[in-house]
Amino acid sequence: MARAYPIYEARAKVSEILRRVTAAATVTTFFLASCGSRSSQPTYDAAIQEGKTAAQELINQGASAVAIALVDDKRIIWSQGFGLADRDTGQMPTHSTMFGVGSVSKMFATIAVMKLVDRGVVDLDTPLVTYLPAFRMASSGYENITVRMLLNHSSGFPGTDYRNADIRSPVPGYVDQVLQTLSMSRLKDPPGYMSVYCNDGFTITAALVEAMTGKSYVQLVQDEILTPLGMANTRYPLSAFSAGSYAKAYVNGAAKPQEFVNTLASGAVYSTADDMARIAMMLLGGGRVGTTRILSSASVADMAADQTIGSFDPIHNNSFAFGLGWDSVSQPGLAAVGFDGRAKGGDSNDYGAAIIVSPQAQLGIVVIAALGNGSARAIAIAERVLLRALYENGRIAAFPSPLPPVVPPVAPVPDGLLAAIAGEYAQGSLIVQLQAQPDGSLQASVRSDAGWTQSGPPLKYRDDGWFASDQDPLKAFKVVDADLLGVPTQYFLNRAPAGYGHYLNFGVFAQRVRPRPGNLSAAWQARLSSTWLVVNENPDELAWNGMDPRLRLAAVPNLDGLIAVRPPSDAPAPAAGHIDTRFHIVDASASDTVATMMLIIPQLNGRDLDDLDIVERDGAEWVRFGSYMHQPLASLPVLPRGATDVVTIGPEGYAEWRAVASDVTPVQVTITTTGAWHLYDPAFTSLANGKGSAVTSLPAGSGLAYMTLFGEPGQTIMLTVQ
Repeated sequence: MARAYPIYEARAKVSEILRRVTAAATVTTFFLASCGSRSSQPTYDAAIQEGKTAAQELINQGASAVAIALVDDKRIIWSQGFGLADRDTGQMPTHSTMFGVGSVSKMFATIAVMKLVDRGVVDLDTPLVTYLPAFRMASSGYENITVRMLLNHSSGFPGTDYRNADIRSPVPGYVDQVLQTLSMSRLKDPPGYMSVYCNDGFTITAALVEAMTGKSYVQLVQDEILTPLGMANTRYPLSAFSAGSYAKAYVNGAAKPQEFVNTLASGAVYSTADDMARIAMMLLGGGRVGTTRILSSASVADMAADQTIGSFDPIHNNSFAFGLGWDSVSQPGLAAVGFDGRAKGGDSNDYGAAIIVSPQAQLGIVVIAALGNGSARAIAIAERVLLRALYENGRIAAFPSPLPPVVPPVAPVPDGLLAAIAGEYAQGSLIVQLQAQPDGSLQASVRSDAGWTQSGPPLKYRDDGWFASDQDPLKAFKVVDADLLGVPTQYFLNRAPAGYGHYLNFGVFAQRVRPRPGNLSAAWQARLSSTWLVVNENPDELAWNGMDPRLRLAAVPNLDGLIAVRPPSDAPAPAAGHIDTRFHIVDASASDTVATMMLIIPQLNGRDLDDLDIVERDGAEWVRFGSYMHQPLASLPVLPRGATDVVTIGPEGYAEWRAVASDVTPVQVTITTTGAWHLYDPAFTSLANGKGSAVTSLPAGSGLAYMTLFGEPGQTIMLTVQ
């Protein structure tokens, strides 16, 4: 649908024609609004066209639906949807079609907490334990975590409790689960020392809000943010949504089940471009939209202060110059043309979103898409539209272009530099090796199951002090020295185009890791050949995405005392011919039963780390990694042909695993249960899954297959192998 206001009466007929044309291309116009006389008001025709072009490009890249809203502090200038909210029915997105906004949900958490600050109920710099006295962690120092640190990513928490976080069913107790997990976790670094992206900090703001108001977090957001702002199409996924109310995500052409992000305060919101535009307008208006005030202007200003100033940060990253809630209070795409900007991106498995506001420009934009982990592309679209609006109205002299790939001159390598920086570096899930080459270049390799594999062409030293390849000269690297809590350390930095591509973004890529004294102990050496299977993953998630349930350990050459952990993963395995580089590095040098997280990297690449604990259980060594528990594969009972097994789910509700032997003829397995089950082949590729009683079979000669059985504590399940 389209709405035209008096100023656009002349355009209304054209808009109607365009609407009919674009509807055939699955584009629906929601709003076109302005006020005053044409001659005295800015024009946005070119910005709107830029947005249409960019959105259609995103559809062509795989998004099933996209919605964009451009605003100033008083009105929605333009809002439009693209693609199909439901490919099966041909339904186009309307102004009420919801999308997941992922971590843009953190803005609601921040606004909720800042409302309590405005009322004097909460102080940002008061320790969290003052408001949540039962809060505990496994290491000292947690009592120094303040409310501010939850909102600026500097709490020192490990990162994210991914169990039950983003799945296909609601988990009402997720916040309590996170608090329980934190009670068993160490701090990654001293509270307030650095800011590194942390979902759990925002997740537990829900507990803070509930403790201080007596209302559930969702109800408070509804009563004090959504209802006053008229955000009638914004919801938390506490239950299944009605058909047609949200934009579906797709994989291999098939619609996915509804996504439930159970983190609530950290990433759960479903909303529309029009509703999220109200948040942008409120923030542009200093906490108010029209006569409705949500926050004080002081709180909005506090949210926009750079919280990373004075913290540990080897190089400033404008994309992660964290405010309170904001990812960036120095949005680099706008800073490149001399304007201020504040940005928040959001990702989930099914959606990507971005919101940017510029008080100086008095413009804001929301971009949301049914495209998994699409926030970077949403940010790029948002930048394009805002830049075009500024240029269209004469506020910048030229519309910027993406940076050209000019190869900078090669320079002589300073004496001793290559020897000083060659070695191993790591980030949250990647291990990198830099090797000096005879010609003075650097070769980067990444660790995989196949060993060290070269990554990209050689990097040559340039006259600006960075290393870059001839093939991709805008992407550059350098190593710097830093004082990390009194210990000299090296960090591997990167520089690359970001957003729309008209500026370079600087960041911390990885931290230098070195061998520990002595060799890996005999206890850890013995575990390197073992495999463990997850027992407390949500069965809905296992059934949907075919997660590889295995946890495995590996030594890392040149890094004695350290272990590379390959945890269970719901990410698709790399395509044939590509290597799998997903490893987490931990320090096993100080204990035979605990391998500790060891990286301290600000910004983004030091997020989501965990300790690995060996837990003695039923005479076997189980593994806890974060909040996931894993049973040793070697401890599984093997059911031969003709066996009947009555399985009882234990008091903790952990899944039960069984191995089933096949031979020269097919094997039939009868499952009698009301719970879920999952069957894997010997390589742990999913063969079948379901809920309730069933009969399934194994091909002849397939070797051992593995079955996981889910149920409530005390539930019995019968397996018969025929």
